[in-house]
Amino acid sequence: MKKSGICAIVITLICLTVLLAGCVSQNSTPTASSGTGSAVPSGTGTGVTQADIVHLTGGDYGYPQPFSISPRGPGSSKVTMIFDSLLERDEKGIIPWLAESWEISADGKEYTFHLRKNVKWQDGVSFTANDVKFTTDYERKYIPISGGIETELIDSVQVIDDNTVKFILKTPVSSFLYKISSFKIIPEHIYSKVEDPVKFLDKEAVTGTGPYTLAEYNKEHGSYRYVANEGFWGPRVAIKTVEFIPVSNELIAFDQGEIDFSSITPDILSKYLNNSQYRLVQQPAFWGYQFYFNMKKNPELQDVKVRQAFAYAINRSEMVEKIQRGAGAPGNLGILPNDHIWYNADQPAYVTDLIKAQALLDQAGWKDTDGDGIRDKDGKKLAFTLSLASTEVRIGELIKERLKEAGIDIQVKALESKARDTNLKKGDFELLVSGFGGWGQDADYLRTRYSDDATQAGASTVSGEASVIGYHNDTFNTLAASEVQELDDAKRKQIVFEMQNVLAEDIPTIPLFYTKTWDVWTVSKYDGWMNMYDHHARVHSKLTYLVREGIAAKR
Repeated sequence: MKKSGICAIVITLICLTVLLAGCVSQNSTPTASSGTGSAVPSGTGTGVTQADIVHLTGGDYGYPQPFSISPRGPGSSKVTMIFDSLLERDEKGIIPWLAESWEISADGKEYTFHLRKNVKWQDGVSFTANDVKFTTDYERKYIPISGGIETELIDSVQVIDDNTVKFILKTPVSSFLYKISSFKIIPEHIYSKVEDPVKFLDKEAVTGTGPYTLAEYNKEHGSYRYVANEGFWGPRVAIKTVEFIPVSNELIAFDQGEIDFSSITPDILSKYLNNSQYRLVQQPAFWGYQFYFNMKKNPELQDVKVRQAFAYAINRSEMVEKIQRGAGAPGNLGILPNDHIWYNADQPAYVTDLIKAQALLDQAGWKDTDGDGIRDKDGKKLAFTLSLASTEVRIGELIKERLKEAGIDIQVKALESKARDTNLKKGDFELLVSGFGGWGQDADYLRTRYSDDATQAGASTVSGEASVIGYHNDTFNTLAASEVQELDDAKRKQIVFEMQNVLAEDIPTIPLFYTKTWDVWTVSKYDGWMNMYDHHARVHSKLTYLVREGIAAKR
């Protein structure tokens, strides 16, 4: 979808059903194969099979409402099964959801959404535009963990009538429709009485408009049971009951029929290959590990030559082979993974080169003056503590080995994952490794994570993201300010390409590697599993649990 700066663009989508009319986002237009993976064998399936019950791998990720769910793991997907957004994402792009059509003003600052009529909350109360405005205003005071929107982007929200709501932005935001697709609407008649949503764990807290209701949640066991919402306004639910149950070994549980879907590594593909009982699909590399510099705490890391030396010394391909057993891809220094729809292949590659790493450190004035193998300058050793989760120690060991060869001393500090995350957020570290998903989302995340321009709505200093500590680049800030307001797809894509090049030259962080897994499931149990084009996990998609009549699922 293209936007024009001359006249208002009116987008009206008239559908027989919501999923028969796909409106692809102007800023996220993937190719037909992008983000969907490739299937083995080549059969397609229709995506309309149904099942009474499906069992999936469990684990406690918190109570499934936007303010109490865990920020880690598949917590957000647990919320998505209950709560809806104005727009949704399928294999190809953005589609209508609670909003069936929308209009965008010529200046790109006003978005008018026309809501579906006769939508009910799961307690029978009517959903209206007032709920949309309330959710936006509520999130200015209480920041959700899942499904939030950058409220600092929004000047105001106006209710035109029960089925029409207008968002007025402070400045044009090129990715606004994409952001809206993750914005979970909560019921005003319930949450208006709640002053501490984090502790709101009553049954009412999980009242949404979505396809499922929460029938049972056991924090101790890490189990969830969802049942079909008989009053759901949208497509028919394909699975009547979805249960997430704890298992000690996912693959064994799958083989024994305890769960109906599993992720596997390439070394055991042959077990399921060419067996008509199973379907195999490789996932895009949208989950990965990143290496962080704290340039504020360690001024020597502000020297780009030092950071580039790290990039040349750390062997990212080695990590893919030794840690992922080949099921991954080395990180790109421009941040976006190869599977991203706007990945720029023409960027500095930083193939592992110890000689280049040593030469860069020499140029930066770091030399081994006392012969102990550790470089120093002005009486200070080039030595750091690397913080990571205890499950990621092997990553730390490989980093330590390679950096030692360049003359950089690393002490690995293993932490509980929550402590590591807290330290990252607070900036309480020197070097740090963290793994997370979302690498396939709209490329605007380059701006929100790497721009330190506080005048930009959504920049890291405003949104509170602590991805980069002490990083500043005027060129990048200028590009970021342009990218967020550029409403032309082709022009915006070129800006994003330039942003990747700047980051690849500047090395504010180092993406170590992206993971690639294979999904396997039993065709006879349920064969409707589908991905979102920008995500890495089929079981996280709301649409994967719905009957999409007339549309073949892309495999």
